[in-house]
Amino acid sequence: MTLDILKERFFSLVAPDLPNDWEVEEALEGLVEEDPVLVDAVLGQVPAIWPVSNSLCYNYLGQAVHALSCLPPGELGAWVNETLDRYEKGGLQAAQRFMVNVEQEFVCRLRGIAGLRFDEVRGRLLPYVRGLAGRDLDLAPAPSACTDGETIFLPREISLARGGTGNFLLYKLTASFQWAFLALGSFTPAGSLLPEDSGEEGTELPLAQYLRSLAHPELAADLYLQLETIRARAFLARELPGLMREAAPLLPSSPVRPGTGDRAGRLLADLQRCCLQGDVDVVSPAAWSRRLRRLMAPDATAAHSLGLCRDLHTLLHRDAGDYRPAVPLFFQGTFRLDLVLAARNRRRQALEERFVDTLATVLLNLPREDSGKEEEPARKQEAAGPPHPDVALVLEGGGRPEEVEQTMFLRVGNEQVAMDEELEQLAREVVDEFGFLPPRFISSAAGRAGRAVAAGETAVPPEAAEAQAPVTYDEWDHRRNGFRKNWCIMTEKEIPVTRSTFIAATLARYRGQIVRLRNQFEMMRTTERFLRRQRDGDDIDFDALVESLADSRAGLPPSDRLFVRLARDERDIAVLFLVDMSNSTQGWVGTAIKEALVLICEAMEKVGDRYGIYGFSGMRRLRCETFHIKHLEEPYGETVRQRIGSIAPQEYTRMAPAIRHMTARFAEVDARIRLLIILSDGKPEDYDDYKGEYAIEDTRHALLEARSAGIHPFCITIDHHAHEYMAHMYGAANSIFLDDVRKLPARMPEIYRVLTS
Repeated sequence: MTLDILKERFFSLVAPDLPNDWEVEEALEGLVEEDPVLVDAVLGQVPAIWPVSNSLCYNYLGQAVHALSCLPPGELGAWVNETLDRYEKGGLQAAQRFMVNVEQEFVCRLRGIAGLRFDEVRGRLLPYVRGLAGRDLDLAPAPSACTDGETIFLPREISLARGGTGNFLLYKLTASFQWAFLALGSFTPAGSLLPEDSGEEGTELPLAQYLRSLAHPELAADLYLQLETIRARAFLARELPGLMREAAPLLPSSPVRPGTGDRAGRLLADLQRCCLQGDVDVVSPAAWSRRLRRLMAPDATAAHSLGLCRDLHTLLHRDAGDYRPAVPLFFQGTFRLDLVLAARNRRRQALEERFVDTLATVLLNLPREDSGKEEEPARKQEAAGPPHPDVALVLEGGGRPEEVEQTMFLRVGNEQVAMDEELEQLAREVVDEFGFLPPRFISSAAGRAGRAVAAGETAVPPEAAEAQAPVTYDEWDHRRNGFRKNWCIMTEKEIPVTRSTFIAATLARYRGQIVRLRNQFEMMRTTERFLRRQRDGDDIDFDALVESLADSRAGLPPSDRLFVRLARDERDIAVLFLVDMSNSTQGWVGTAIKEALVLICEAMEKVGDRYGIYGFSGMRRLRCETFHIKHLEEPYGETVRQRIGSIAPQEYTRMAPAIRHMTARFAEVDARIRLLIILSDGKPEDYDDYKGEYAIEDTRHALLEARSAGIHPFCITIDHHAHEYMAHMYGAANSIFLDDVRKLPARMPEIYRVLTS
């Protein structure tokens, strides 16, 4: 087949596109001498690839012949489909690598001899791991297995078994061992050997400090890993006997040989063999076997492993001068104590912030002795001073972790104050994490409350001291299926007006569109509806006439309501536009939102609907903010235009308090239709732990509260990709997704017209 014929066929497949002639020639040269049947198969996939990526299509033509040398022609379509998947997930380079390695990446898996990749099993493993742990552990790929306490890292690929089923089982086993290390407290052993944990953010875990203090830290770390793996294997045999029984035939028959053949190396090999077989008798001498059997008992702890590790290290360290670390078994991975420390510090910082924040709020809401006195402001502030200087949180029984279920109470001065559920739960989490309640938590909360009172005798933080009339709202916590009472403080502010040419430029740019919109919206001033069964009207109601004749023939008095009348009613619609002013709206998004607001306002002045505009942003629950741009009854004029032009990015997107605030404002509005239109560029999120599922569920609940109050919420979201959580938050057909922000000014008036028609 000549090159000219191939080019002619290719151009017909990609029409009406006209690609560069020389690029096409270069891509097709390898097909000139090939069998016509093979060429037909190769060219048959071009229409699927060309619209996705021209460059990828040229790469495909250059690799197709090589692929068919090891690939059955009937599998060419499947290979192309997976190539396109790789392109969509990882881009052009990822797809090119996949095509070049066709035998290893695709053909071997067809024959059932390839490994299983992490990204293929993550979706199935994640629910399994979270079910085991009872909390939201995450999964991520890494060179070898390990965990930091929040994420379990698994190998990027496992290929020790033939076929996907066996390799998936090994993935499951590896994840189970990492969970077992967490469940058994392998990284946080307790005992006299370890230095005391002060609870401060540290640079080293007590376990790491102890292992580093020994003569050969690497030998000690290897010994402790093997001993804890033996304990974890016994634990899994009790907890997951089915998994261990199924995985046993897939495990290696012999251990990975350590780096040396001396006594330390031989003992490490014996310990690895015990990890694989679960048989302590393979370890010699017998005295160590007896101690290992104690380690496999249900009541054994990490302290037992640490004590045995110390004794073995004492026996071996003199002969371990040139010791090199052993290669770990694939399912046991390694102990990355640096990752565990970093995750622990992050967790403790977040827990401290939540506890201090909650306790400060509780202290602020307590009645103060001077609250009912009339004093001069200066004297009153001086008398008040820092609130509650003598604050203590008491755990009866001494505060030890094993007594955490004992009674907790808050003592302020000489008075005992009942703790709310939120604070008590956080206090118990702190004791679980630290083993005690650090005194600095109490002093930090008292200090924060004192600064808030000094700034304005309100629960609003100093940054919001200039705000007026703060309002508190509940926050929905889906984890306990209940509200956090009076949790968020909402302050309504005036938006700082800045003079600019934005409004004039927008009116000039969209002049023609604004004229059309005004004409369209003017036609919407009234709504028309047919009133049936009237005594007089514009036409005959045939249904009523038939019933009247039937009644007459049946001997019943006929009805005289036989007409239809066309009624024209005035619209009775009130709308609040809630605009996202988070810092992510910087740039094109913020500009398009402001342009859309100008267009909708210019059009709505003709239809006569009542409408208001508010922005929202804030940082943390004590500083939720809405910004007044236009009240419902406020006339639209130059002042409102300048406020729209002054909309600027602020901070974060804690959306639910703003929705609840708009719901409260609607409670004062009497209208047949009450519509809340939200303009946002992403999902709800705040600086604190308000993110992910928690934030989505709180926002969803706020929207449900609005619907139950007779308000119709609708969201216009500007983002690069549609997200599944949108339908979950807003409900079916209650949101629209725009992937191009430039479409917003043109689409928003049309969306409004559809919503209110």
